[in-house]
Amino acid sequence: MRLAPFLPVPPTAIPATAVIIVLPDAAPLLEAAWRTDPALVRSGVPAHVSLLYPFVPESALTDQGEQGVRTLAASFPAADLLLEEVVTASGFVAAPFRDSNRSSTRSAPSSLGSYPYRGRFGARPAAHVTVAMGADNPTATAHVRAAIGSLLPLDTRAAAVQLVVLTEEGRQPRFAVPLGVPDGP
Repeated sequence: MRLAPFLPVPPTAIPATAVIIVLPDAAPLLEAAWRTDPALVRSGVPAHVSLLYPFVPESALTDQGEQGVRTLAASFPAADLLLEEVVTASGFVAAPFRDSNRSSTRSAPSSLGSYPYRGRFGARPAAHVTVAMGADNPTATAHVRAAIGSLLPLDTRAAAVQLVVLTEEGRQPRFAVPLGVPDGP
């Protein structure tokens, strides 16, 4: 699998929001990259798949927007995921996943009226766990690639969607909602 060349997302209003699926079982991948070079791993950001980043500036987040995230999460079942390869692109190291339940996590964001990374990588970019960013040195990239490659394949489970606020101080969870569970009355 190839990812499009990594291009940073244009500046986003801070605080911004994102819709993610946290994957605790994938944390060892980030830990391995951190042991290679701590500067390559985003501090305070857990292993996750971004469904929608950026979502909206926090100041523009409405009850309707939050309900949209809850409805989105309810419409997709929890899924077993398999991370089994390492991909690199300019300064970027990631582990894309295969979804053994074939849920369409990448078609979901368009139901919220937007696309991941503002559509920079198309409407449905390859879903992945970002392991390292800023790995511009080919030697560092090779070390990270080898370190995380030794941990694959890795099974994980996508069980909940989280709405987070990205602030100058880091990521702040706003709420989490389980996948595939209808919202209460």
